[in-house]
Amino acid sequence: MDVVERLAELGGVARRSELVGSAADRRALAEAVALEALRDLGGGWVAAVDADAAVVAARRFNGTITCVSAAPFYTLQQLRAPERVHMAVPRVRGARPTPLRREVVVHRESRWTRPPGLGPPVAPLAEVLARVLRCRAEEEAVTMVDSALQLGQITVDEIDRILEGPGSLRAQTALQRCDGRSRSAIETLARLALRAAGYSVEAGVPIAGVGEVDLVVAGKVVVECDGFSYHSGRHEYREDRRRDRALAALGYVTLRFTWEDIMNNPGVVVAAVRAVLERKQSAR
Repeated sequence: MDVVERLAELGGVARRSELVGSAADRRALAEAVALEALRDLGGGWVAAVDADAAVVAARRFNGTITCVSAAPFYTLQQLRAPERVHMAVPRVRGARPTPLRREVVVHRESRWTRPPGLGPPVAPLAEVLARVLRCRAEEEAVTMVDSALQLGQITVDEIDRILEGPGSLRAQTALQRCDGRSRSAIETLARLALRAAGYSVEAGVPIAGVGEVDLVVAGKVVVECDGFSYHSGRHEYREDRRRDRALAALGYVTLRFTWEDIMNNPGVVVAAVRAVLERKQSAR
């Protein structure tokens, strides 16, 4: 196995000492760096040209990728990419001065799992989600947890069991608002906004003759959150109209919102639903 293959096996970043076992290895490594097939990070570290920034930081920091930075590794939806890498280290570890301090957010965890020797150094999912619930704003944390629940990767109980430390009470409140029936970030945002406004909201509701709808509000209004990738084709366009007609025949009012509508201002969903329900109330 050559040094480039070995580096890939280690997740794309490693100490030189992990790659070099002979004079031939040293020459091969020097040649790879000279040809810009690998990057010399300094301090005895090298990385693949395309190495993930979070993996690089975690390996050099001897920590694990956690919180919002772990979302891509578990294919979880998130509202926005973090500006800095979120890193977990054991609480008992002493502070270490390092130039990486400005590049990372360090979470000192009483519950910490050592990173694997091979592959990306990512914290276990339960630890990731417990941290995001304690670290980030509710809508951002619930979006990630919803995604993990929807994919069947974890249960609420598994997360709740390890919630501890500062911020846990707030985190448990947010966890109670998570719902694995929401299939996208915009569904989560719309659901949270509507429930915050005091409306009863069901997510992922199957309706005979229609199929599953995104949200049903107060048993009367169907809210459909139309991400472009799932509603951009001619077939999808026709199917959406068929569903709307079927819902109307059943007495529902259907409101459709785009990704931009909800991401820019979830309050637009609340205002539209309120207008429909007030109109229905006044018509009685």
